[in-house]
Amino acid sequence: MHELVLKACKTFYRGRLVRCDIGVDSGKITAVAKRLSAEHTIDCSHKFVFPGLIDVHVHFRVPGNEWKEDWKTAGMAALHGGVTAVLDMPNNRPAICDEKTLSLKERSVAKAACIDYGFYLGVSDKINELNERVAQRIAGLKLYMGATTGDLLVKDPVLQREAFNVAARFGKLLAVHAEDQCTLEQNIASAKRTGRYGLRYHHKIRNAKVEAVAIKNALALAKQTQAFLHICHVSGSLGIELIKEAKAKRLAFSCGVTPHHLFLINRDVETLGNVAKVNPSIKTKQDRKALWQALNSGLIDIIESDHAPHTLEEKQCEYENACSGIPGIETMLPLLLDAYNRKLISLKTIFDCCCRNPARIFCLKGKGEIKIGNDADFCIVDLKREQRIGSESLFTKCGWSPFEGRRLKGCVEKTVFKGVLCFDDGQIVAHVKGKNFFVGG
Repeated sequence: MHELVLKACKTFYRGRLVRCDIGVDSGKITAVAKRLSAEHTIDCSHKFVFPGLIDVHVHFRVPGNEWKEDWKTAGMAALHGGVTAVLDMPNNRPAICDEKTLSLKERSVAKAACIDYGFYLGVSDKINELNERVAQRIAGLKLYMGATTGDLLVKDPVLQREAFNVAARFGKLLAVHAEDQCTLEQNIASAKRTGRYGLRYHHKIRNAKVEAVAIKNALALAKQTQAFLHICHVSGSLGIELIKEAKAKRLAFSCGVTPHHLFLINRDVETLGNVAKVNPSIKTKQDRKALWQALNSGLIDIIESDHAPHTLEEKQCEYENACSGIPGIETMLPLLLDAYNRKLISLKTIFDCCCRNPARIFCLKGKGEIKIGNDADFCIVDLKREQRIGSESLFTKCGWSPFEGRRLKGCVEKTVFKGVLCFDDGQIVAHVKGKNFFVGG
């Protein structure tokens, strides 16, 4: 007799699509079989069950920008989206770039986290101060090769190389925001000189070349230093071609793509306004086509939300002053489920890119698969249920989405975290304390 059984689950188990019961005890998966009995059950017939999703790229804004988001609202948004584990970026206030600021963030988040988590450490001129004690407490390093939100830009190629060397020395993954600052500055100067500076030109200012130059440099540094590279939020066809060539040569690295780059194009940005201003930019229909082809061919490893909330007031101003970033953690899976229903993506690709690959690449033990001994984290979805994205149903503190008004087929109905039903049919119904993967086991 188990504490909890998920009955008649359709899910991926041992690499195959199966129908099974999943037994849960003390927050762990303890059995997978045809029929199991339990004190409590969740009927999953006519549903599909994913392991809890893992979002390796979020900006939960603590410390320093809690008016945009905090770990209570972000955690609820994550559970709404079927996400039970995240890796949070370091461009906070203060930036998380040394042991002092990392400790500040650890203390702040530990009090409020209702999902599991880890942190990146930002690359700065303090990178050579990294020691083994601190390295063990982080998911990886984050290198900003181009300017974006925060003050962690690293333009100096010598310091960029040193970041790769340090990552290799400590065996840590190095995640890169791949936009080349020198190329970007040239484009900005040209745009202002020709009068082509504004939101409608954002994808030309931060164009595919800006990204490709940075990706080329990052791949070269990864090869030279043997550091493991993760290229964040790939957005353009030129970058995809470089990634394809590097993977053909068996260079060890990974890359991710975001929902906003998969589901929007530059024409949508002109309609939506600054709410769709994001770095790297949302590009052309041809770039989006290249991303989908790369995703479905297995070239892209991870789908990451890049959840980056700002208030509408910060968005509703002149282009140059409008913050860049889009909230997306609770709309990521619904958009992908709708794409599945439109035959744009398979359930296996969603599972691989949102569950299995993130756990494997970032070494998150107990996550990413339906497996005996793993954490009892589940996302239960109705593949046929239709929903409309509306601000009234969002849990993110910023309270808006660029996808507002879209009607989607496929819906997250329940999220189970550590064996506890935490999200159920639009409501947070329980709160379970999350843990830091890299601190205290």
